[in-house]
Amino acid sequence: HELGNVLLDRGDLDSAEKLFRECLEMKRKVYGEDTPHAEVAATLHQLGRLLQAQGDLDGAEKLYRECLEMKRKVYGEDTPHAEVAATLHQLGRLLQAQGDLDGAEKLYRESLEMKRKVYGEDTPH
Repeated sequence: HELGNVLLDRGDLDSAEKLFRECLEMKRKVYGEDTPHAEVAATLHQLGRLLQAQGDLDGAEKLYRECLEMKRKVYGEDTPHAEVAATLHQLGRLLQAQGDLDGAEKLYRESLEMKRKVYGEDTPH
């Protein structure tokens, strides 16, 4: 999905979306439709970013939530992990953009707590 990231960064959202969706479909076939996998979660996260950039906040939220659930299964429900923290943060940004400040604050706090556990108290993360 790296080419999709380049296209997203360049602002070619339609081409990036096509690549992300193809990548997601391929990864689900390879790893299994119902099997949680970090590669599938990564593509869900990037596709969520793209939908958010396109203004499809509901679609982005659905993908971020699916991604978060998958990452928690992959890395462990109670195990702090940087990838889980990143998705918590991104979902918080989306909720903030939607005006759900309470929901955003909750996710930001969870992300911050997790980052402190992963990186330590004195890290700039």
